[in-house]
Amino acid sequence: MLSSKSYSAPWWVFCVELKGPCCKTGDKMSLKLVTILKLAVFCSLMASLHGMDSQDSPPASKKYKFLYFVSMVGGSHFSSLTMSGKELVKQGHKVVSLVSSSNTRKLRTAYADLFSVVVFNSSYTPEKRDSVMENVGRVVATGALRGFWSQLGHGITDGSLTGDLNIGNMWLQECDDLLGDNATMQRLREERFDMMVADDHVPCPPLLAQALNIPFVFHSIVNPVPSKHGIWAGVLVDPSYIPERVLGFTDTMTFIQRVQNVLAHIYYRYWWHFVFEFRRFDQLKMKYNIRPEINTYDSYKQALLYMFQGSPALDFPRPLHPNTKYILYTAGSTPRTTIEDDVAKFLDTAPSGVVLFSLGTFTGALELEIAQVIADGFAQLPHRVLWLSSSAALPAGVKLADNTMVVRWLPLPQVMEHPSIKVYVSHGGGLTMCEAIWAGLPMVGLPIFEDQLDNFDRLESRGAGMALDITTLTPEIFSRTIHEVSNNPRYRDNARRLSMIMRDMQVMSPPIKTAAHWILHVTKFGGDHLRPAVMELNYVQRNLLDVYLFIFAVLALVPAVLLALCYCCCKRMCGKPGKLKEA
Repeated sequence: MLSSKSYSAPWWVFCVELKGPCCKTGDKMSLKLVTILKLAVFCSLMASLHGMDSQDSPPASKKYKFLYFVSMVGGSHFSSLTMSGKELVKQGHKVVSLVSSSNTRKLRTAYADLFSVVVFNSSYTPEKRDSVMENVGRVVATGALRGFWSQLGHGITDGSLTGDLNIGNMWLQECDDLLGDNATMQRLREERFDMMVADDHVPCPPLLAQALNIPFVFHSIVNPVPSKHGIWAGVLVDPSYIPERVLGFTDTMTFIQRVQNVLAHIYYRYWWHFVFEFRRFDQLKMKYNIRPEINTYDSYKQALLYMFQGSPALDFPRPLHPNTKYILYTAGSTPRTTIEDDVAKFLDTAPSGVVLFSLGTFTGALELEIAQVIADGFAQLPHRVLWLSSSAALPAGVKLADNTMVVRWLPLPQVMEHPSIKVYVSHGGGLTMCEAIWAGLPMVGLPIFEDQLDNFDRLESRGAGMALDITTLTPEIFSRTIHEVSNNPRYRDNARRLSMIMRDMQVMSPPIKTAAHWILHVTKFGGDHLRPAVMELNYVQRNLLDVYLFIFAVLALVPAVLLALCYCCCKRMCGKPGKLKEA
């Protein structure tokens, strides 16, 4: 309001309004000149008011500086997260990518033209890091961590994943290396970032954000997980219809499944504490004096925004708070790329269509026996098979049929939209699954662990695909399932319906602009207006245990008081005749 703030105006404003001594011409001033002066007064007032309004909000043209930190994980985590960074750079903002010296080969070449890169010194060499990741891949590819009970019996820190080859130990050590790299930390402080954008899979980013005293936004490549995102992001936790991770349940559960769901939720809440060893990261907070009064687990809750890879079209319906957003990172965002001539010819001349197959980074970790089962299953198909093996060569000794073509790289979004592609066979990684649904492709799944299992549970519930257990796979089962999904029209119809729903839900095009928009929003205005109060409540308050206890106590007290009164009355009444008799 004009009355709430003072403003300055030129001297001639008051001359026109007051017609004081400074304007001695008085009535002799021409009407034309008076009109011009009044217009000048009006313009001056409008300019003053506009100036006052602009002080209350950041200018739209302001450019911000962002720190992107995801290189401890790499792979699809890095690929999806950096999509929003690319969009921010297009809008004129600066993005600095923080990477480990053990993980720079892909990162520096792929994004050096867009991002500034800061490398911190890691005690892990690239070769040692590769050994850790290959070891994890080998264990995962066997299906040893395929479900809840497998994880409960094996555990990602048990078996062959111990000592130097423990991925958790690598994350902890690299976080220690980063925080102890004084030159890198000083450089990061001097940059004076406005916001950090990081992946939530490793507990180091909250420590770094606190050390640099900057706010941060989290990205997750999985759908909201009740046992962790219920605490970190305030996501509703209701085991009656929201399934816990890797259980294989839908949002419609039997009584026994609901019992299992509750027990799994309780287990995983402690699993994040002990298997991911947050307490060891608490020791890093103490070592470097980084807000030691807040433990690592609770530090996650300081994220201003949580972005989940995916779409409501691919998740079970659930309520989400304003601080949580679904983001499609690559679907509908990838620039058009020409398909190479040999691949294009392979697709164009396929008489019975083509099966597209990729296991992402797990292809190189396949054991020969499993790879041969897959190859033999493909050999039984009338279709051609386009096998994408981007991470490494196929296991030595695997024999492929004449209908199979192996390539090291493909422009997947363009290939998926080719009319010859009948079905997509995949491990269920979030990125390519979203791309396949965007293209309207039905899928056959070989999910191996974690979110891959959950992704195919959701897809099967929508009738757009089928999942198989890679540990019990046979060529006959594999080929029969592919034949069913590729030839039964209901799978393609359901996949196309999902595609239309997903596309219709996107307000911004390309979808990645949604991520850039919300990152900029919390950078400008903070995140308090998006943050639900439930994140500040403890377990007792959040679950109303104190309220239920109070109500139970009141309900128990009322009959107790009534019984006590009845007892007293009965005692008095029974005692009176005796007293009279004695008298």
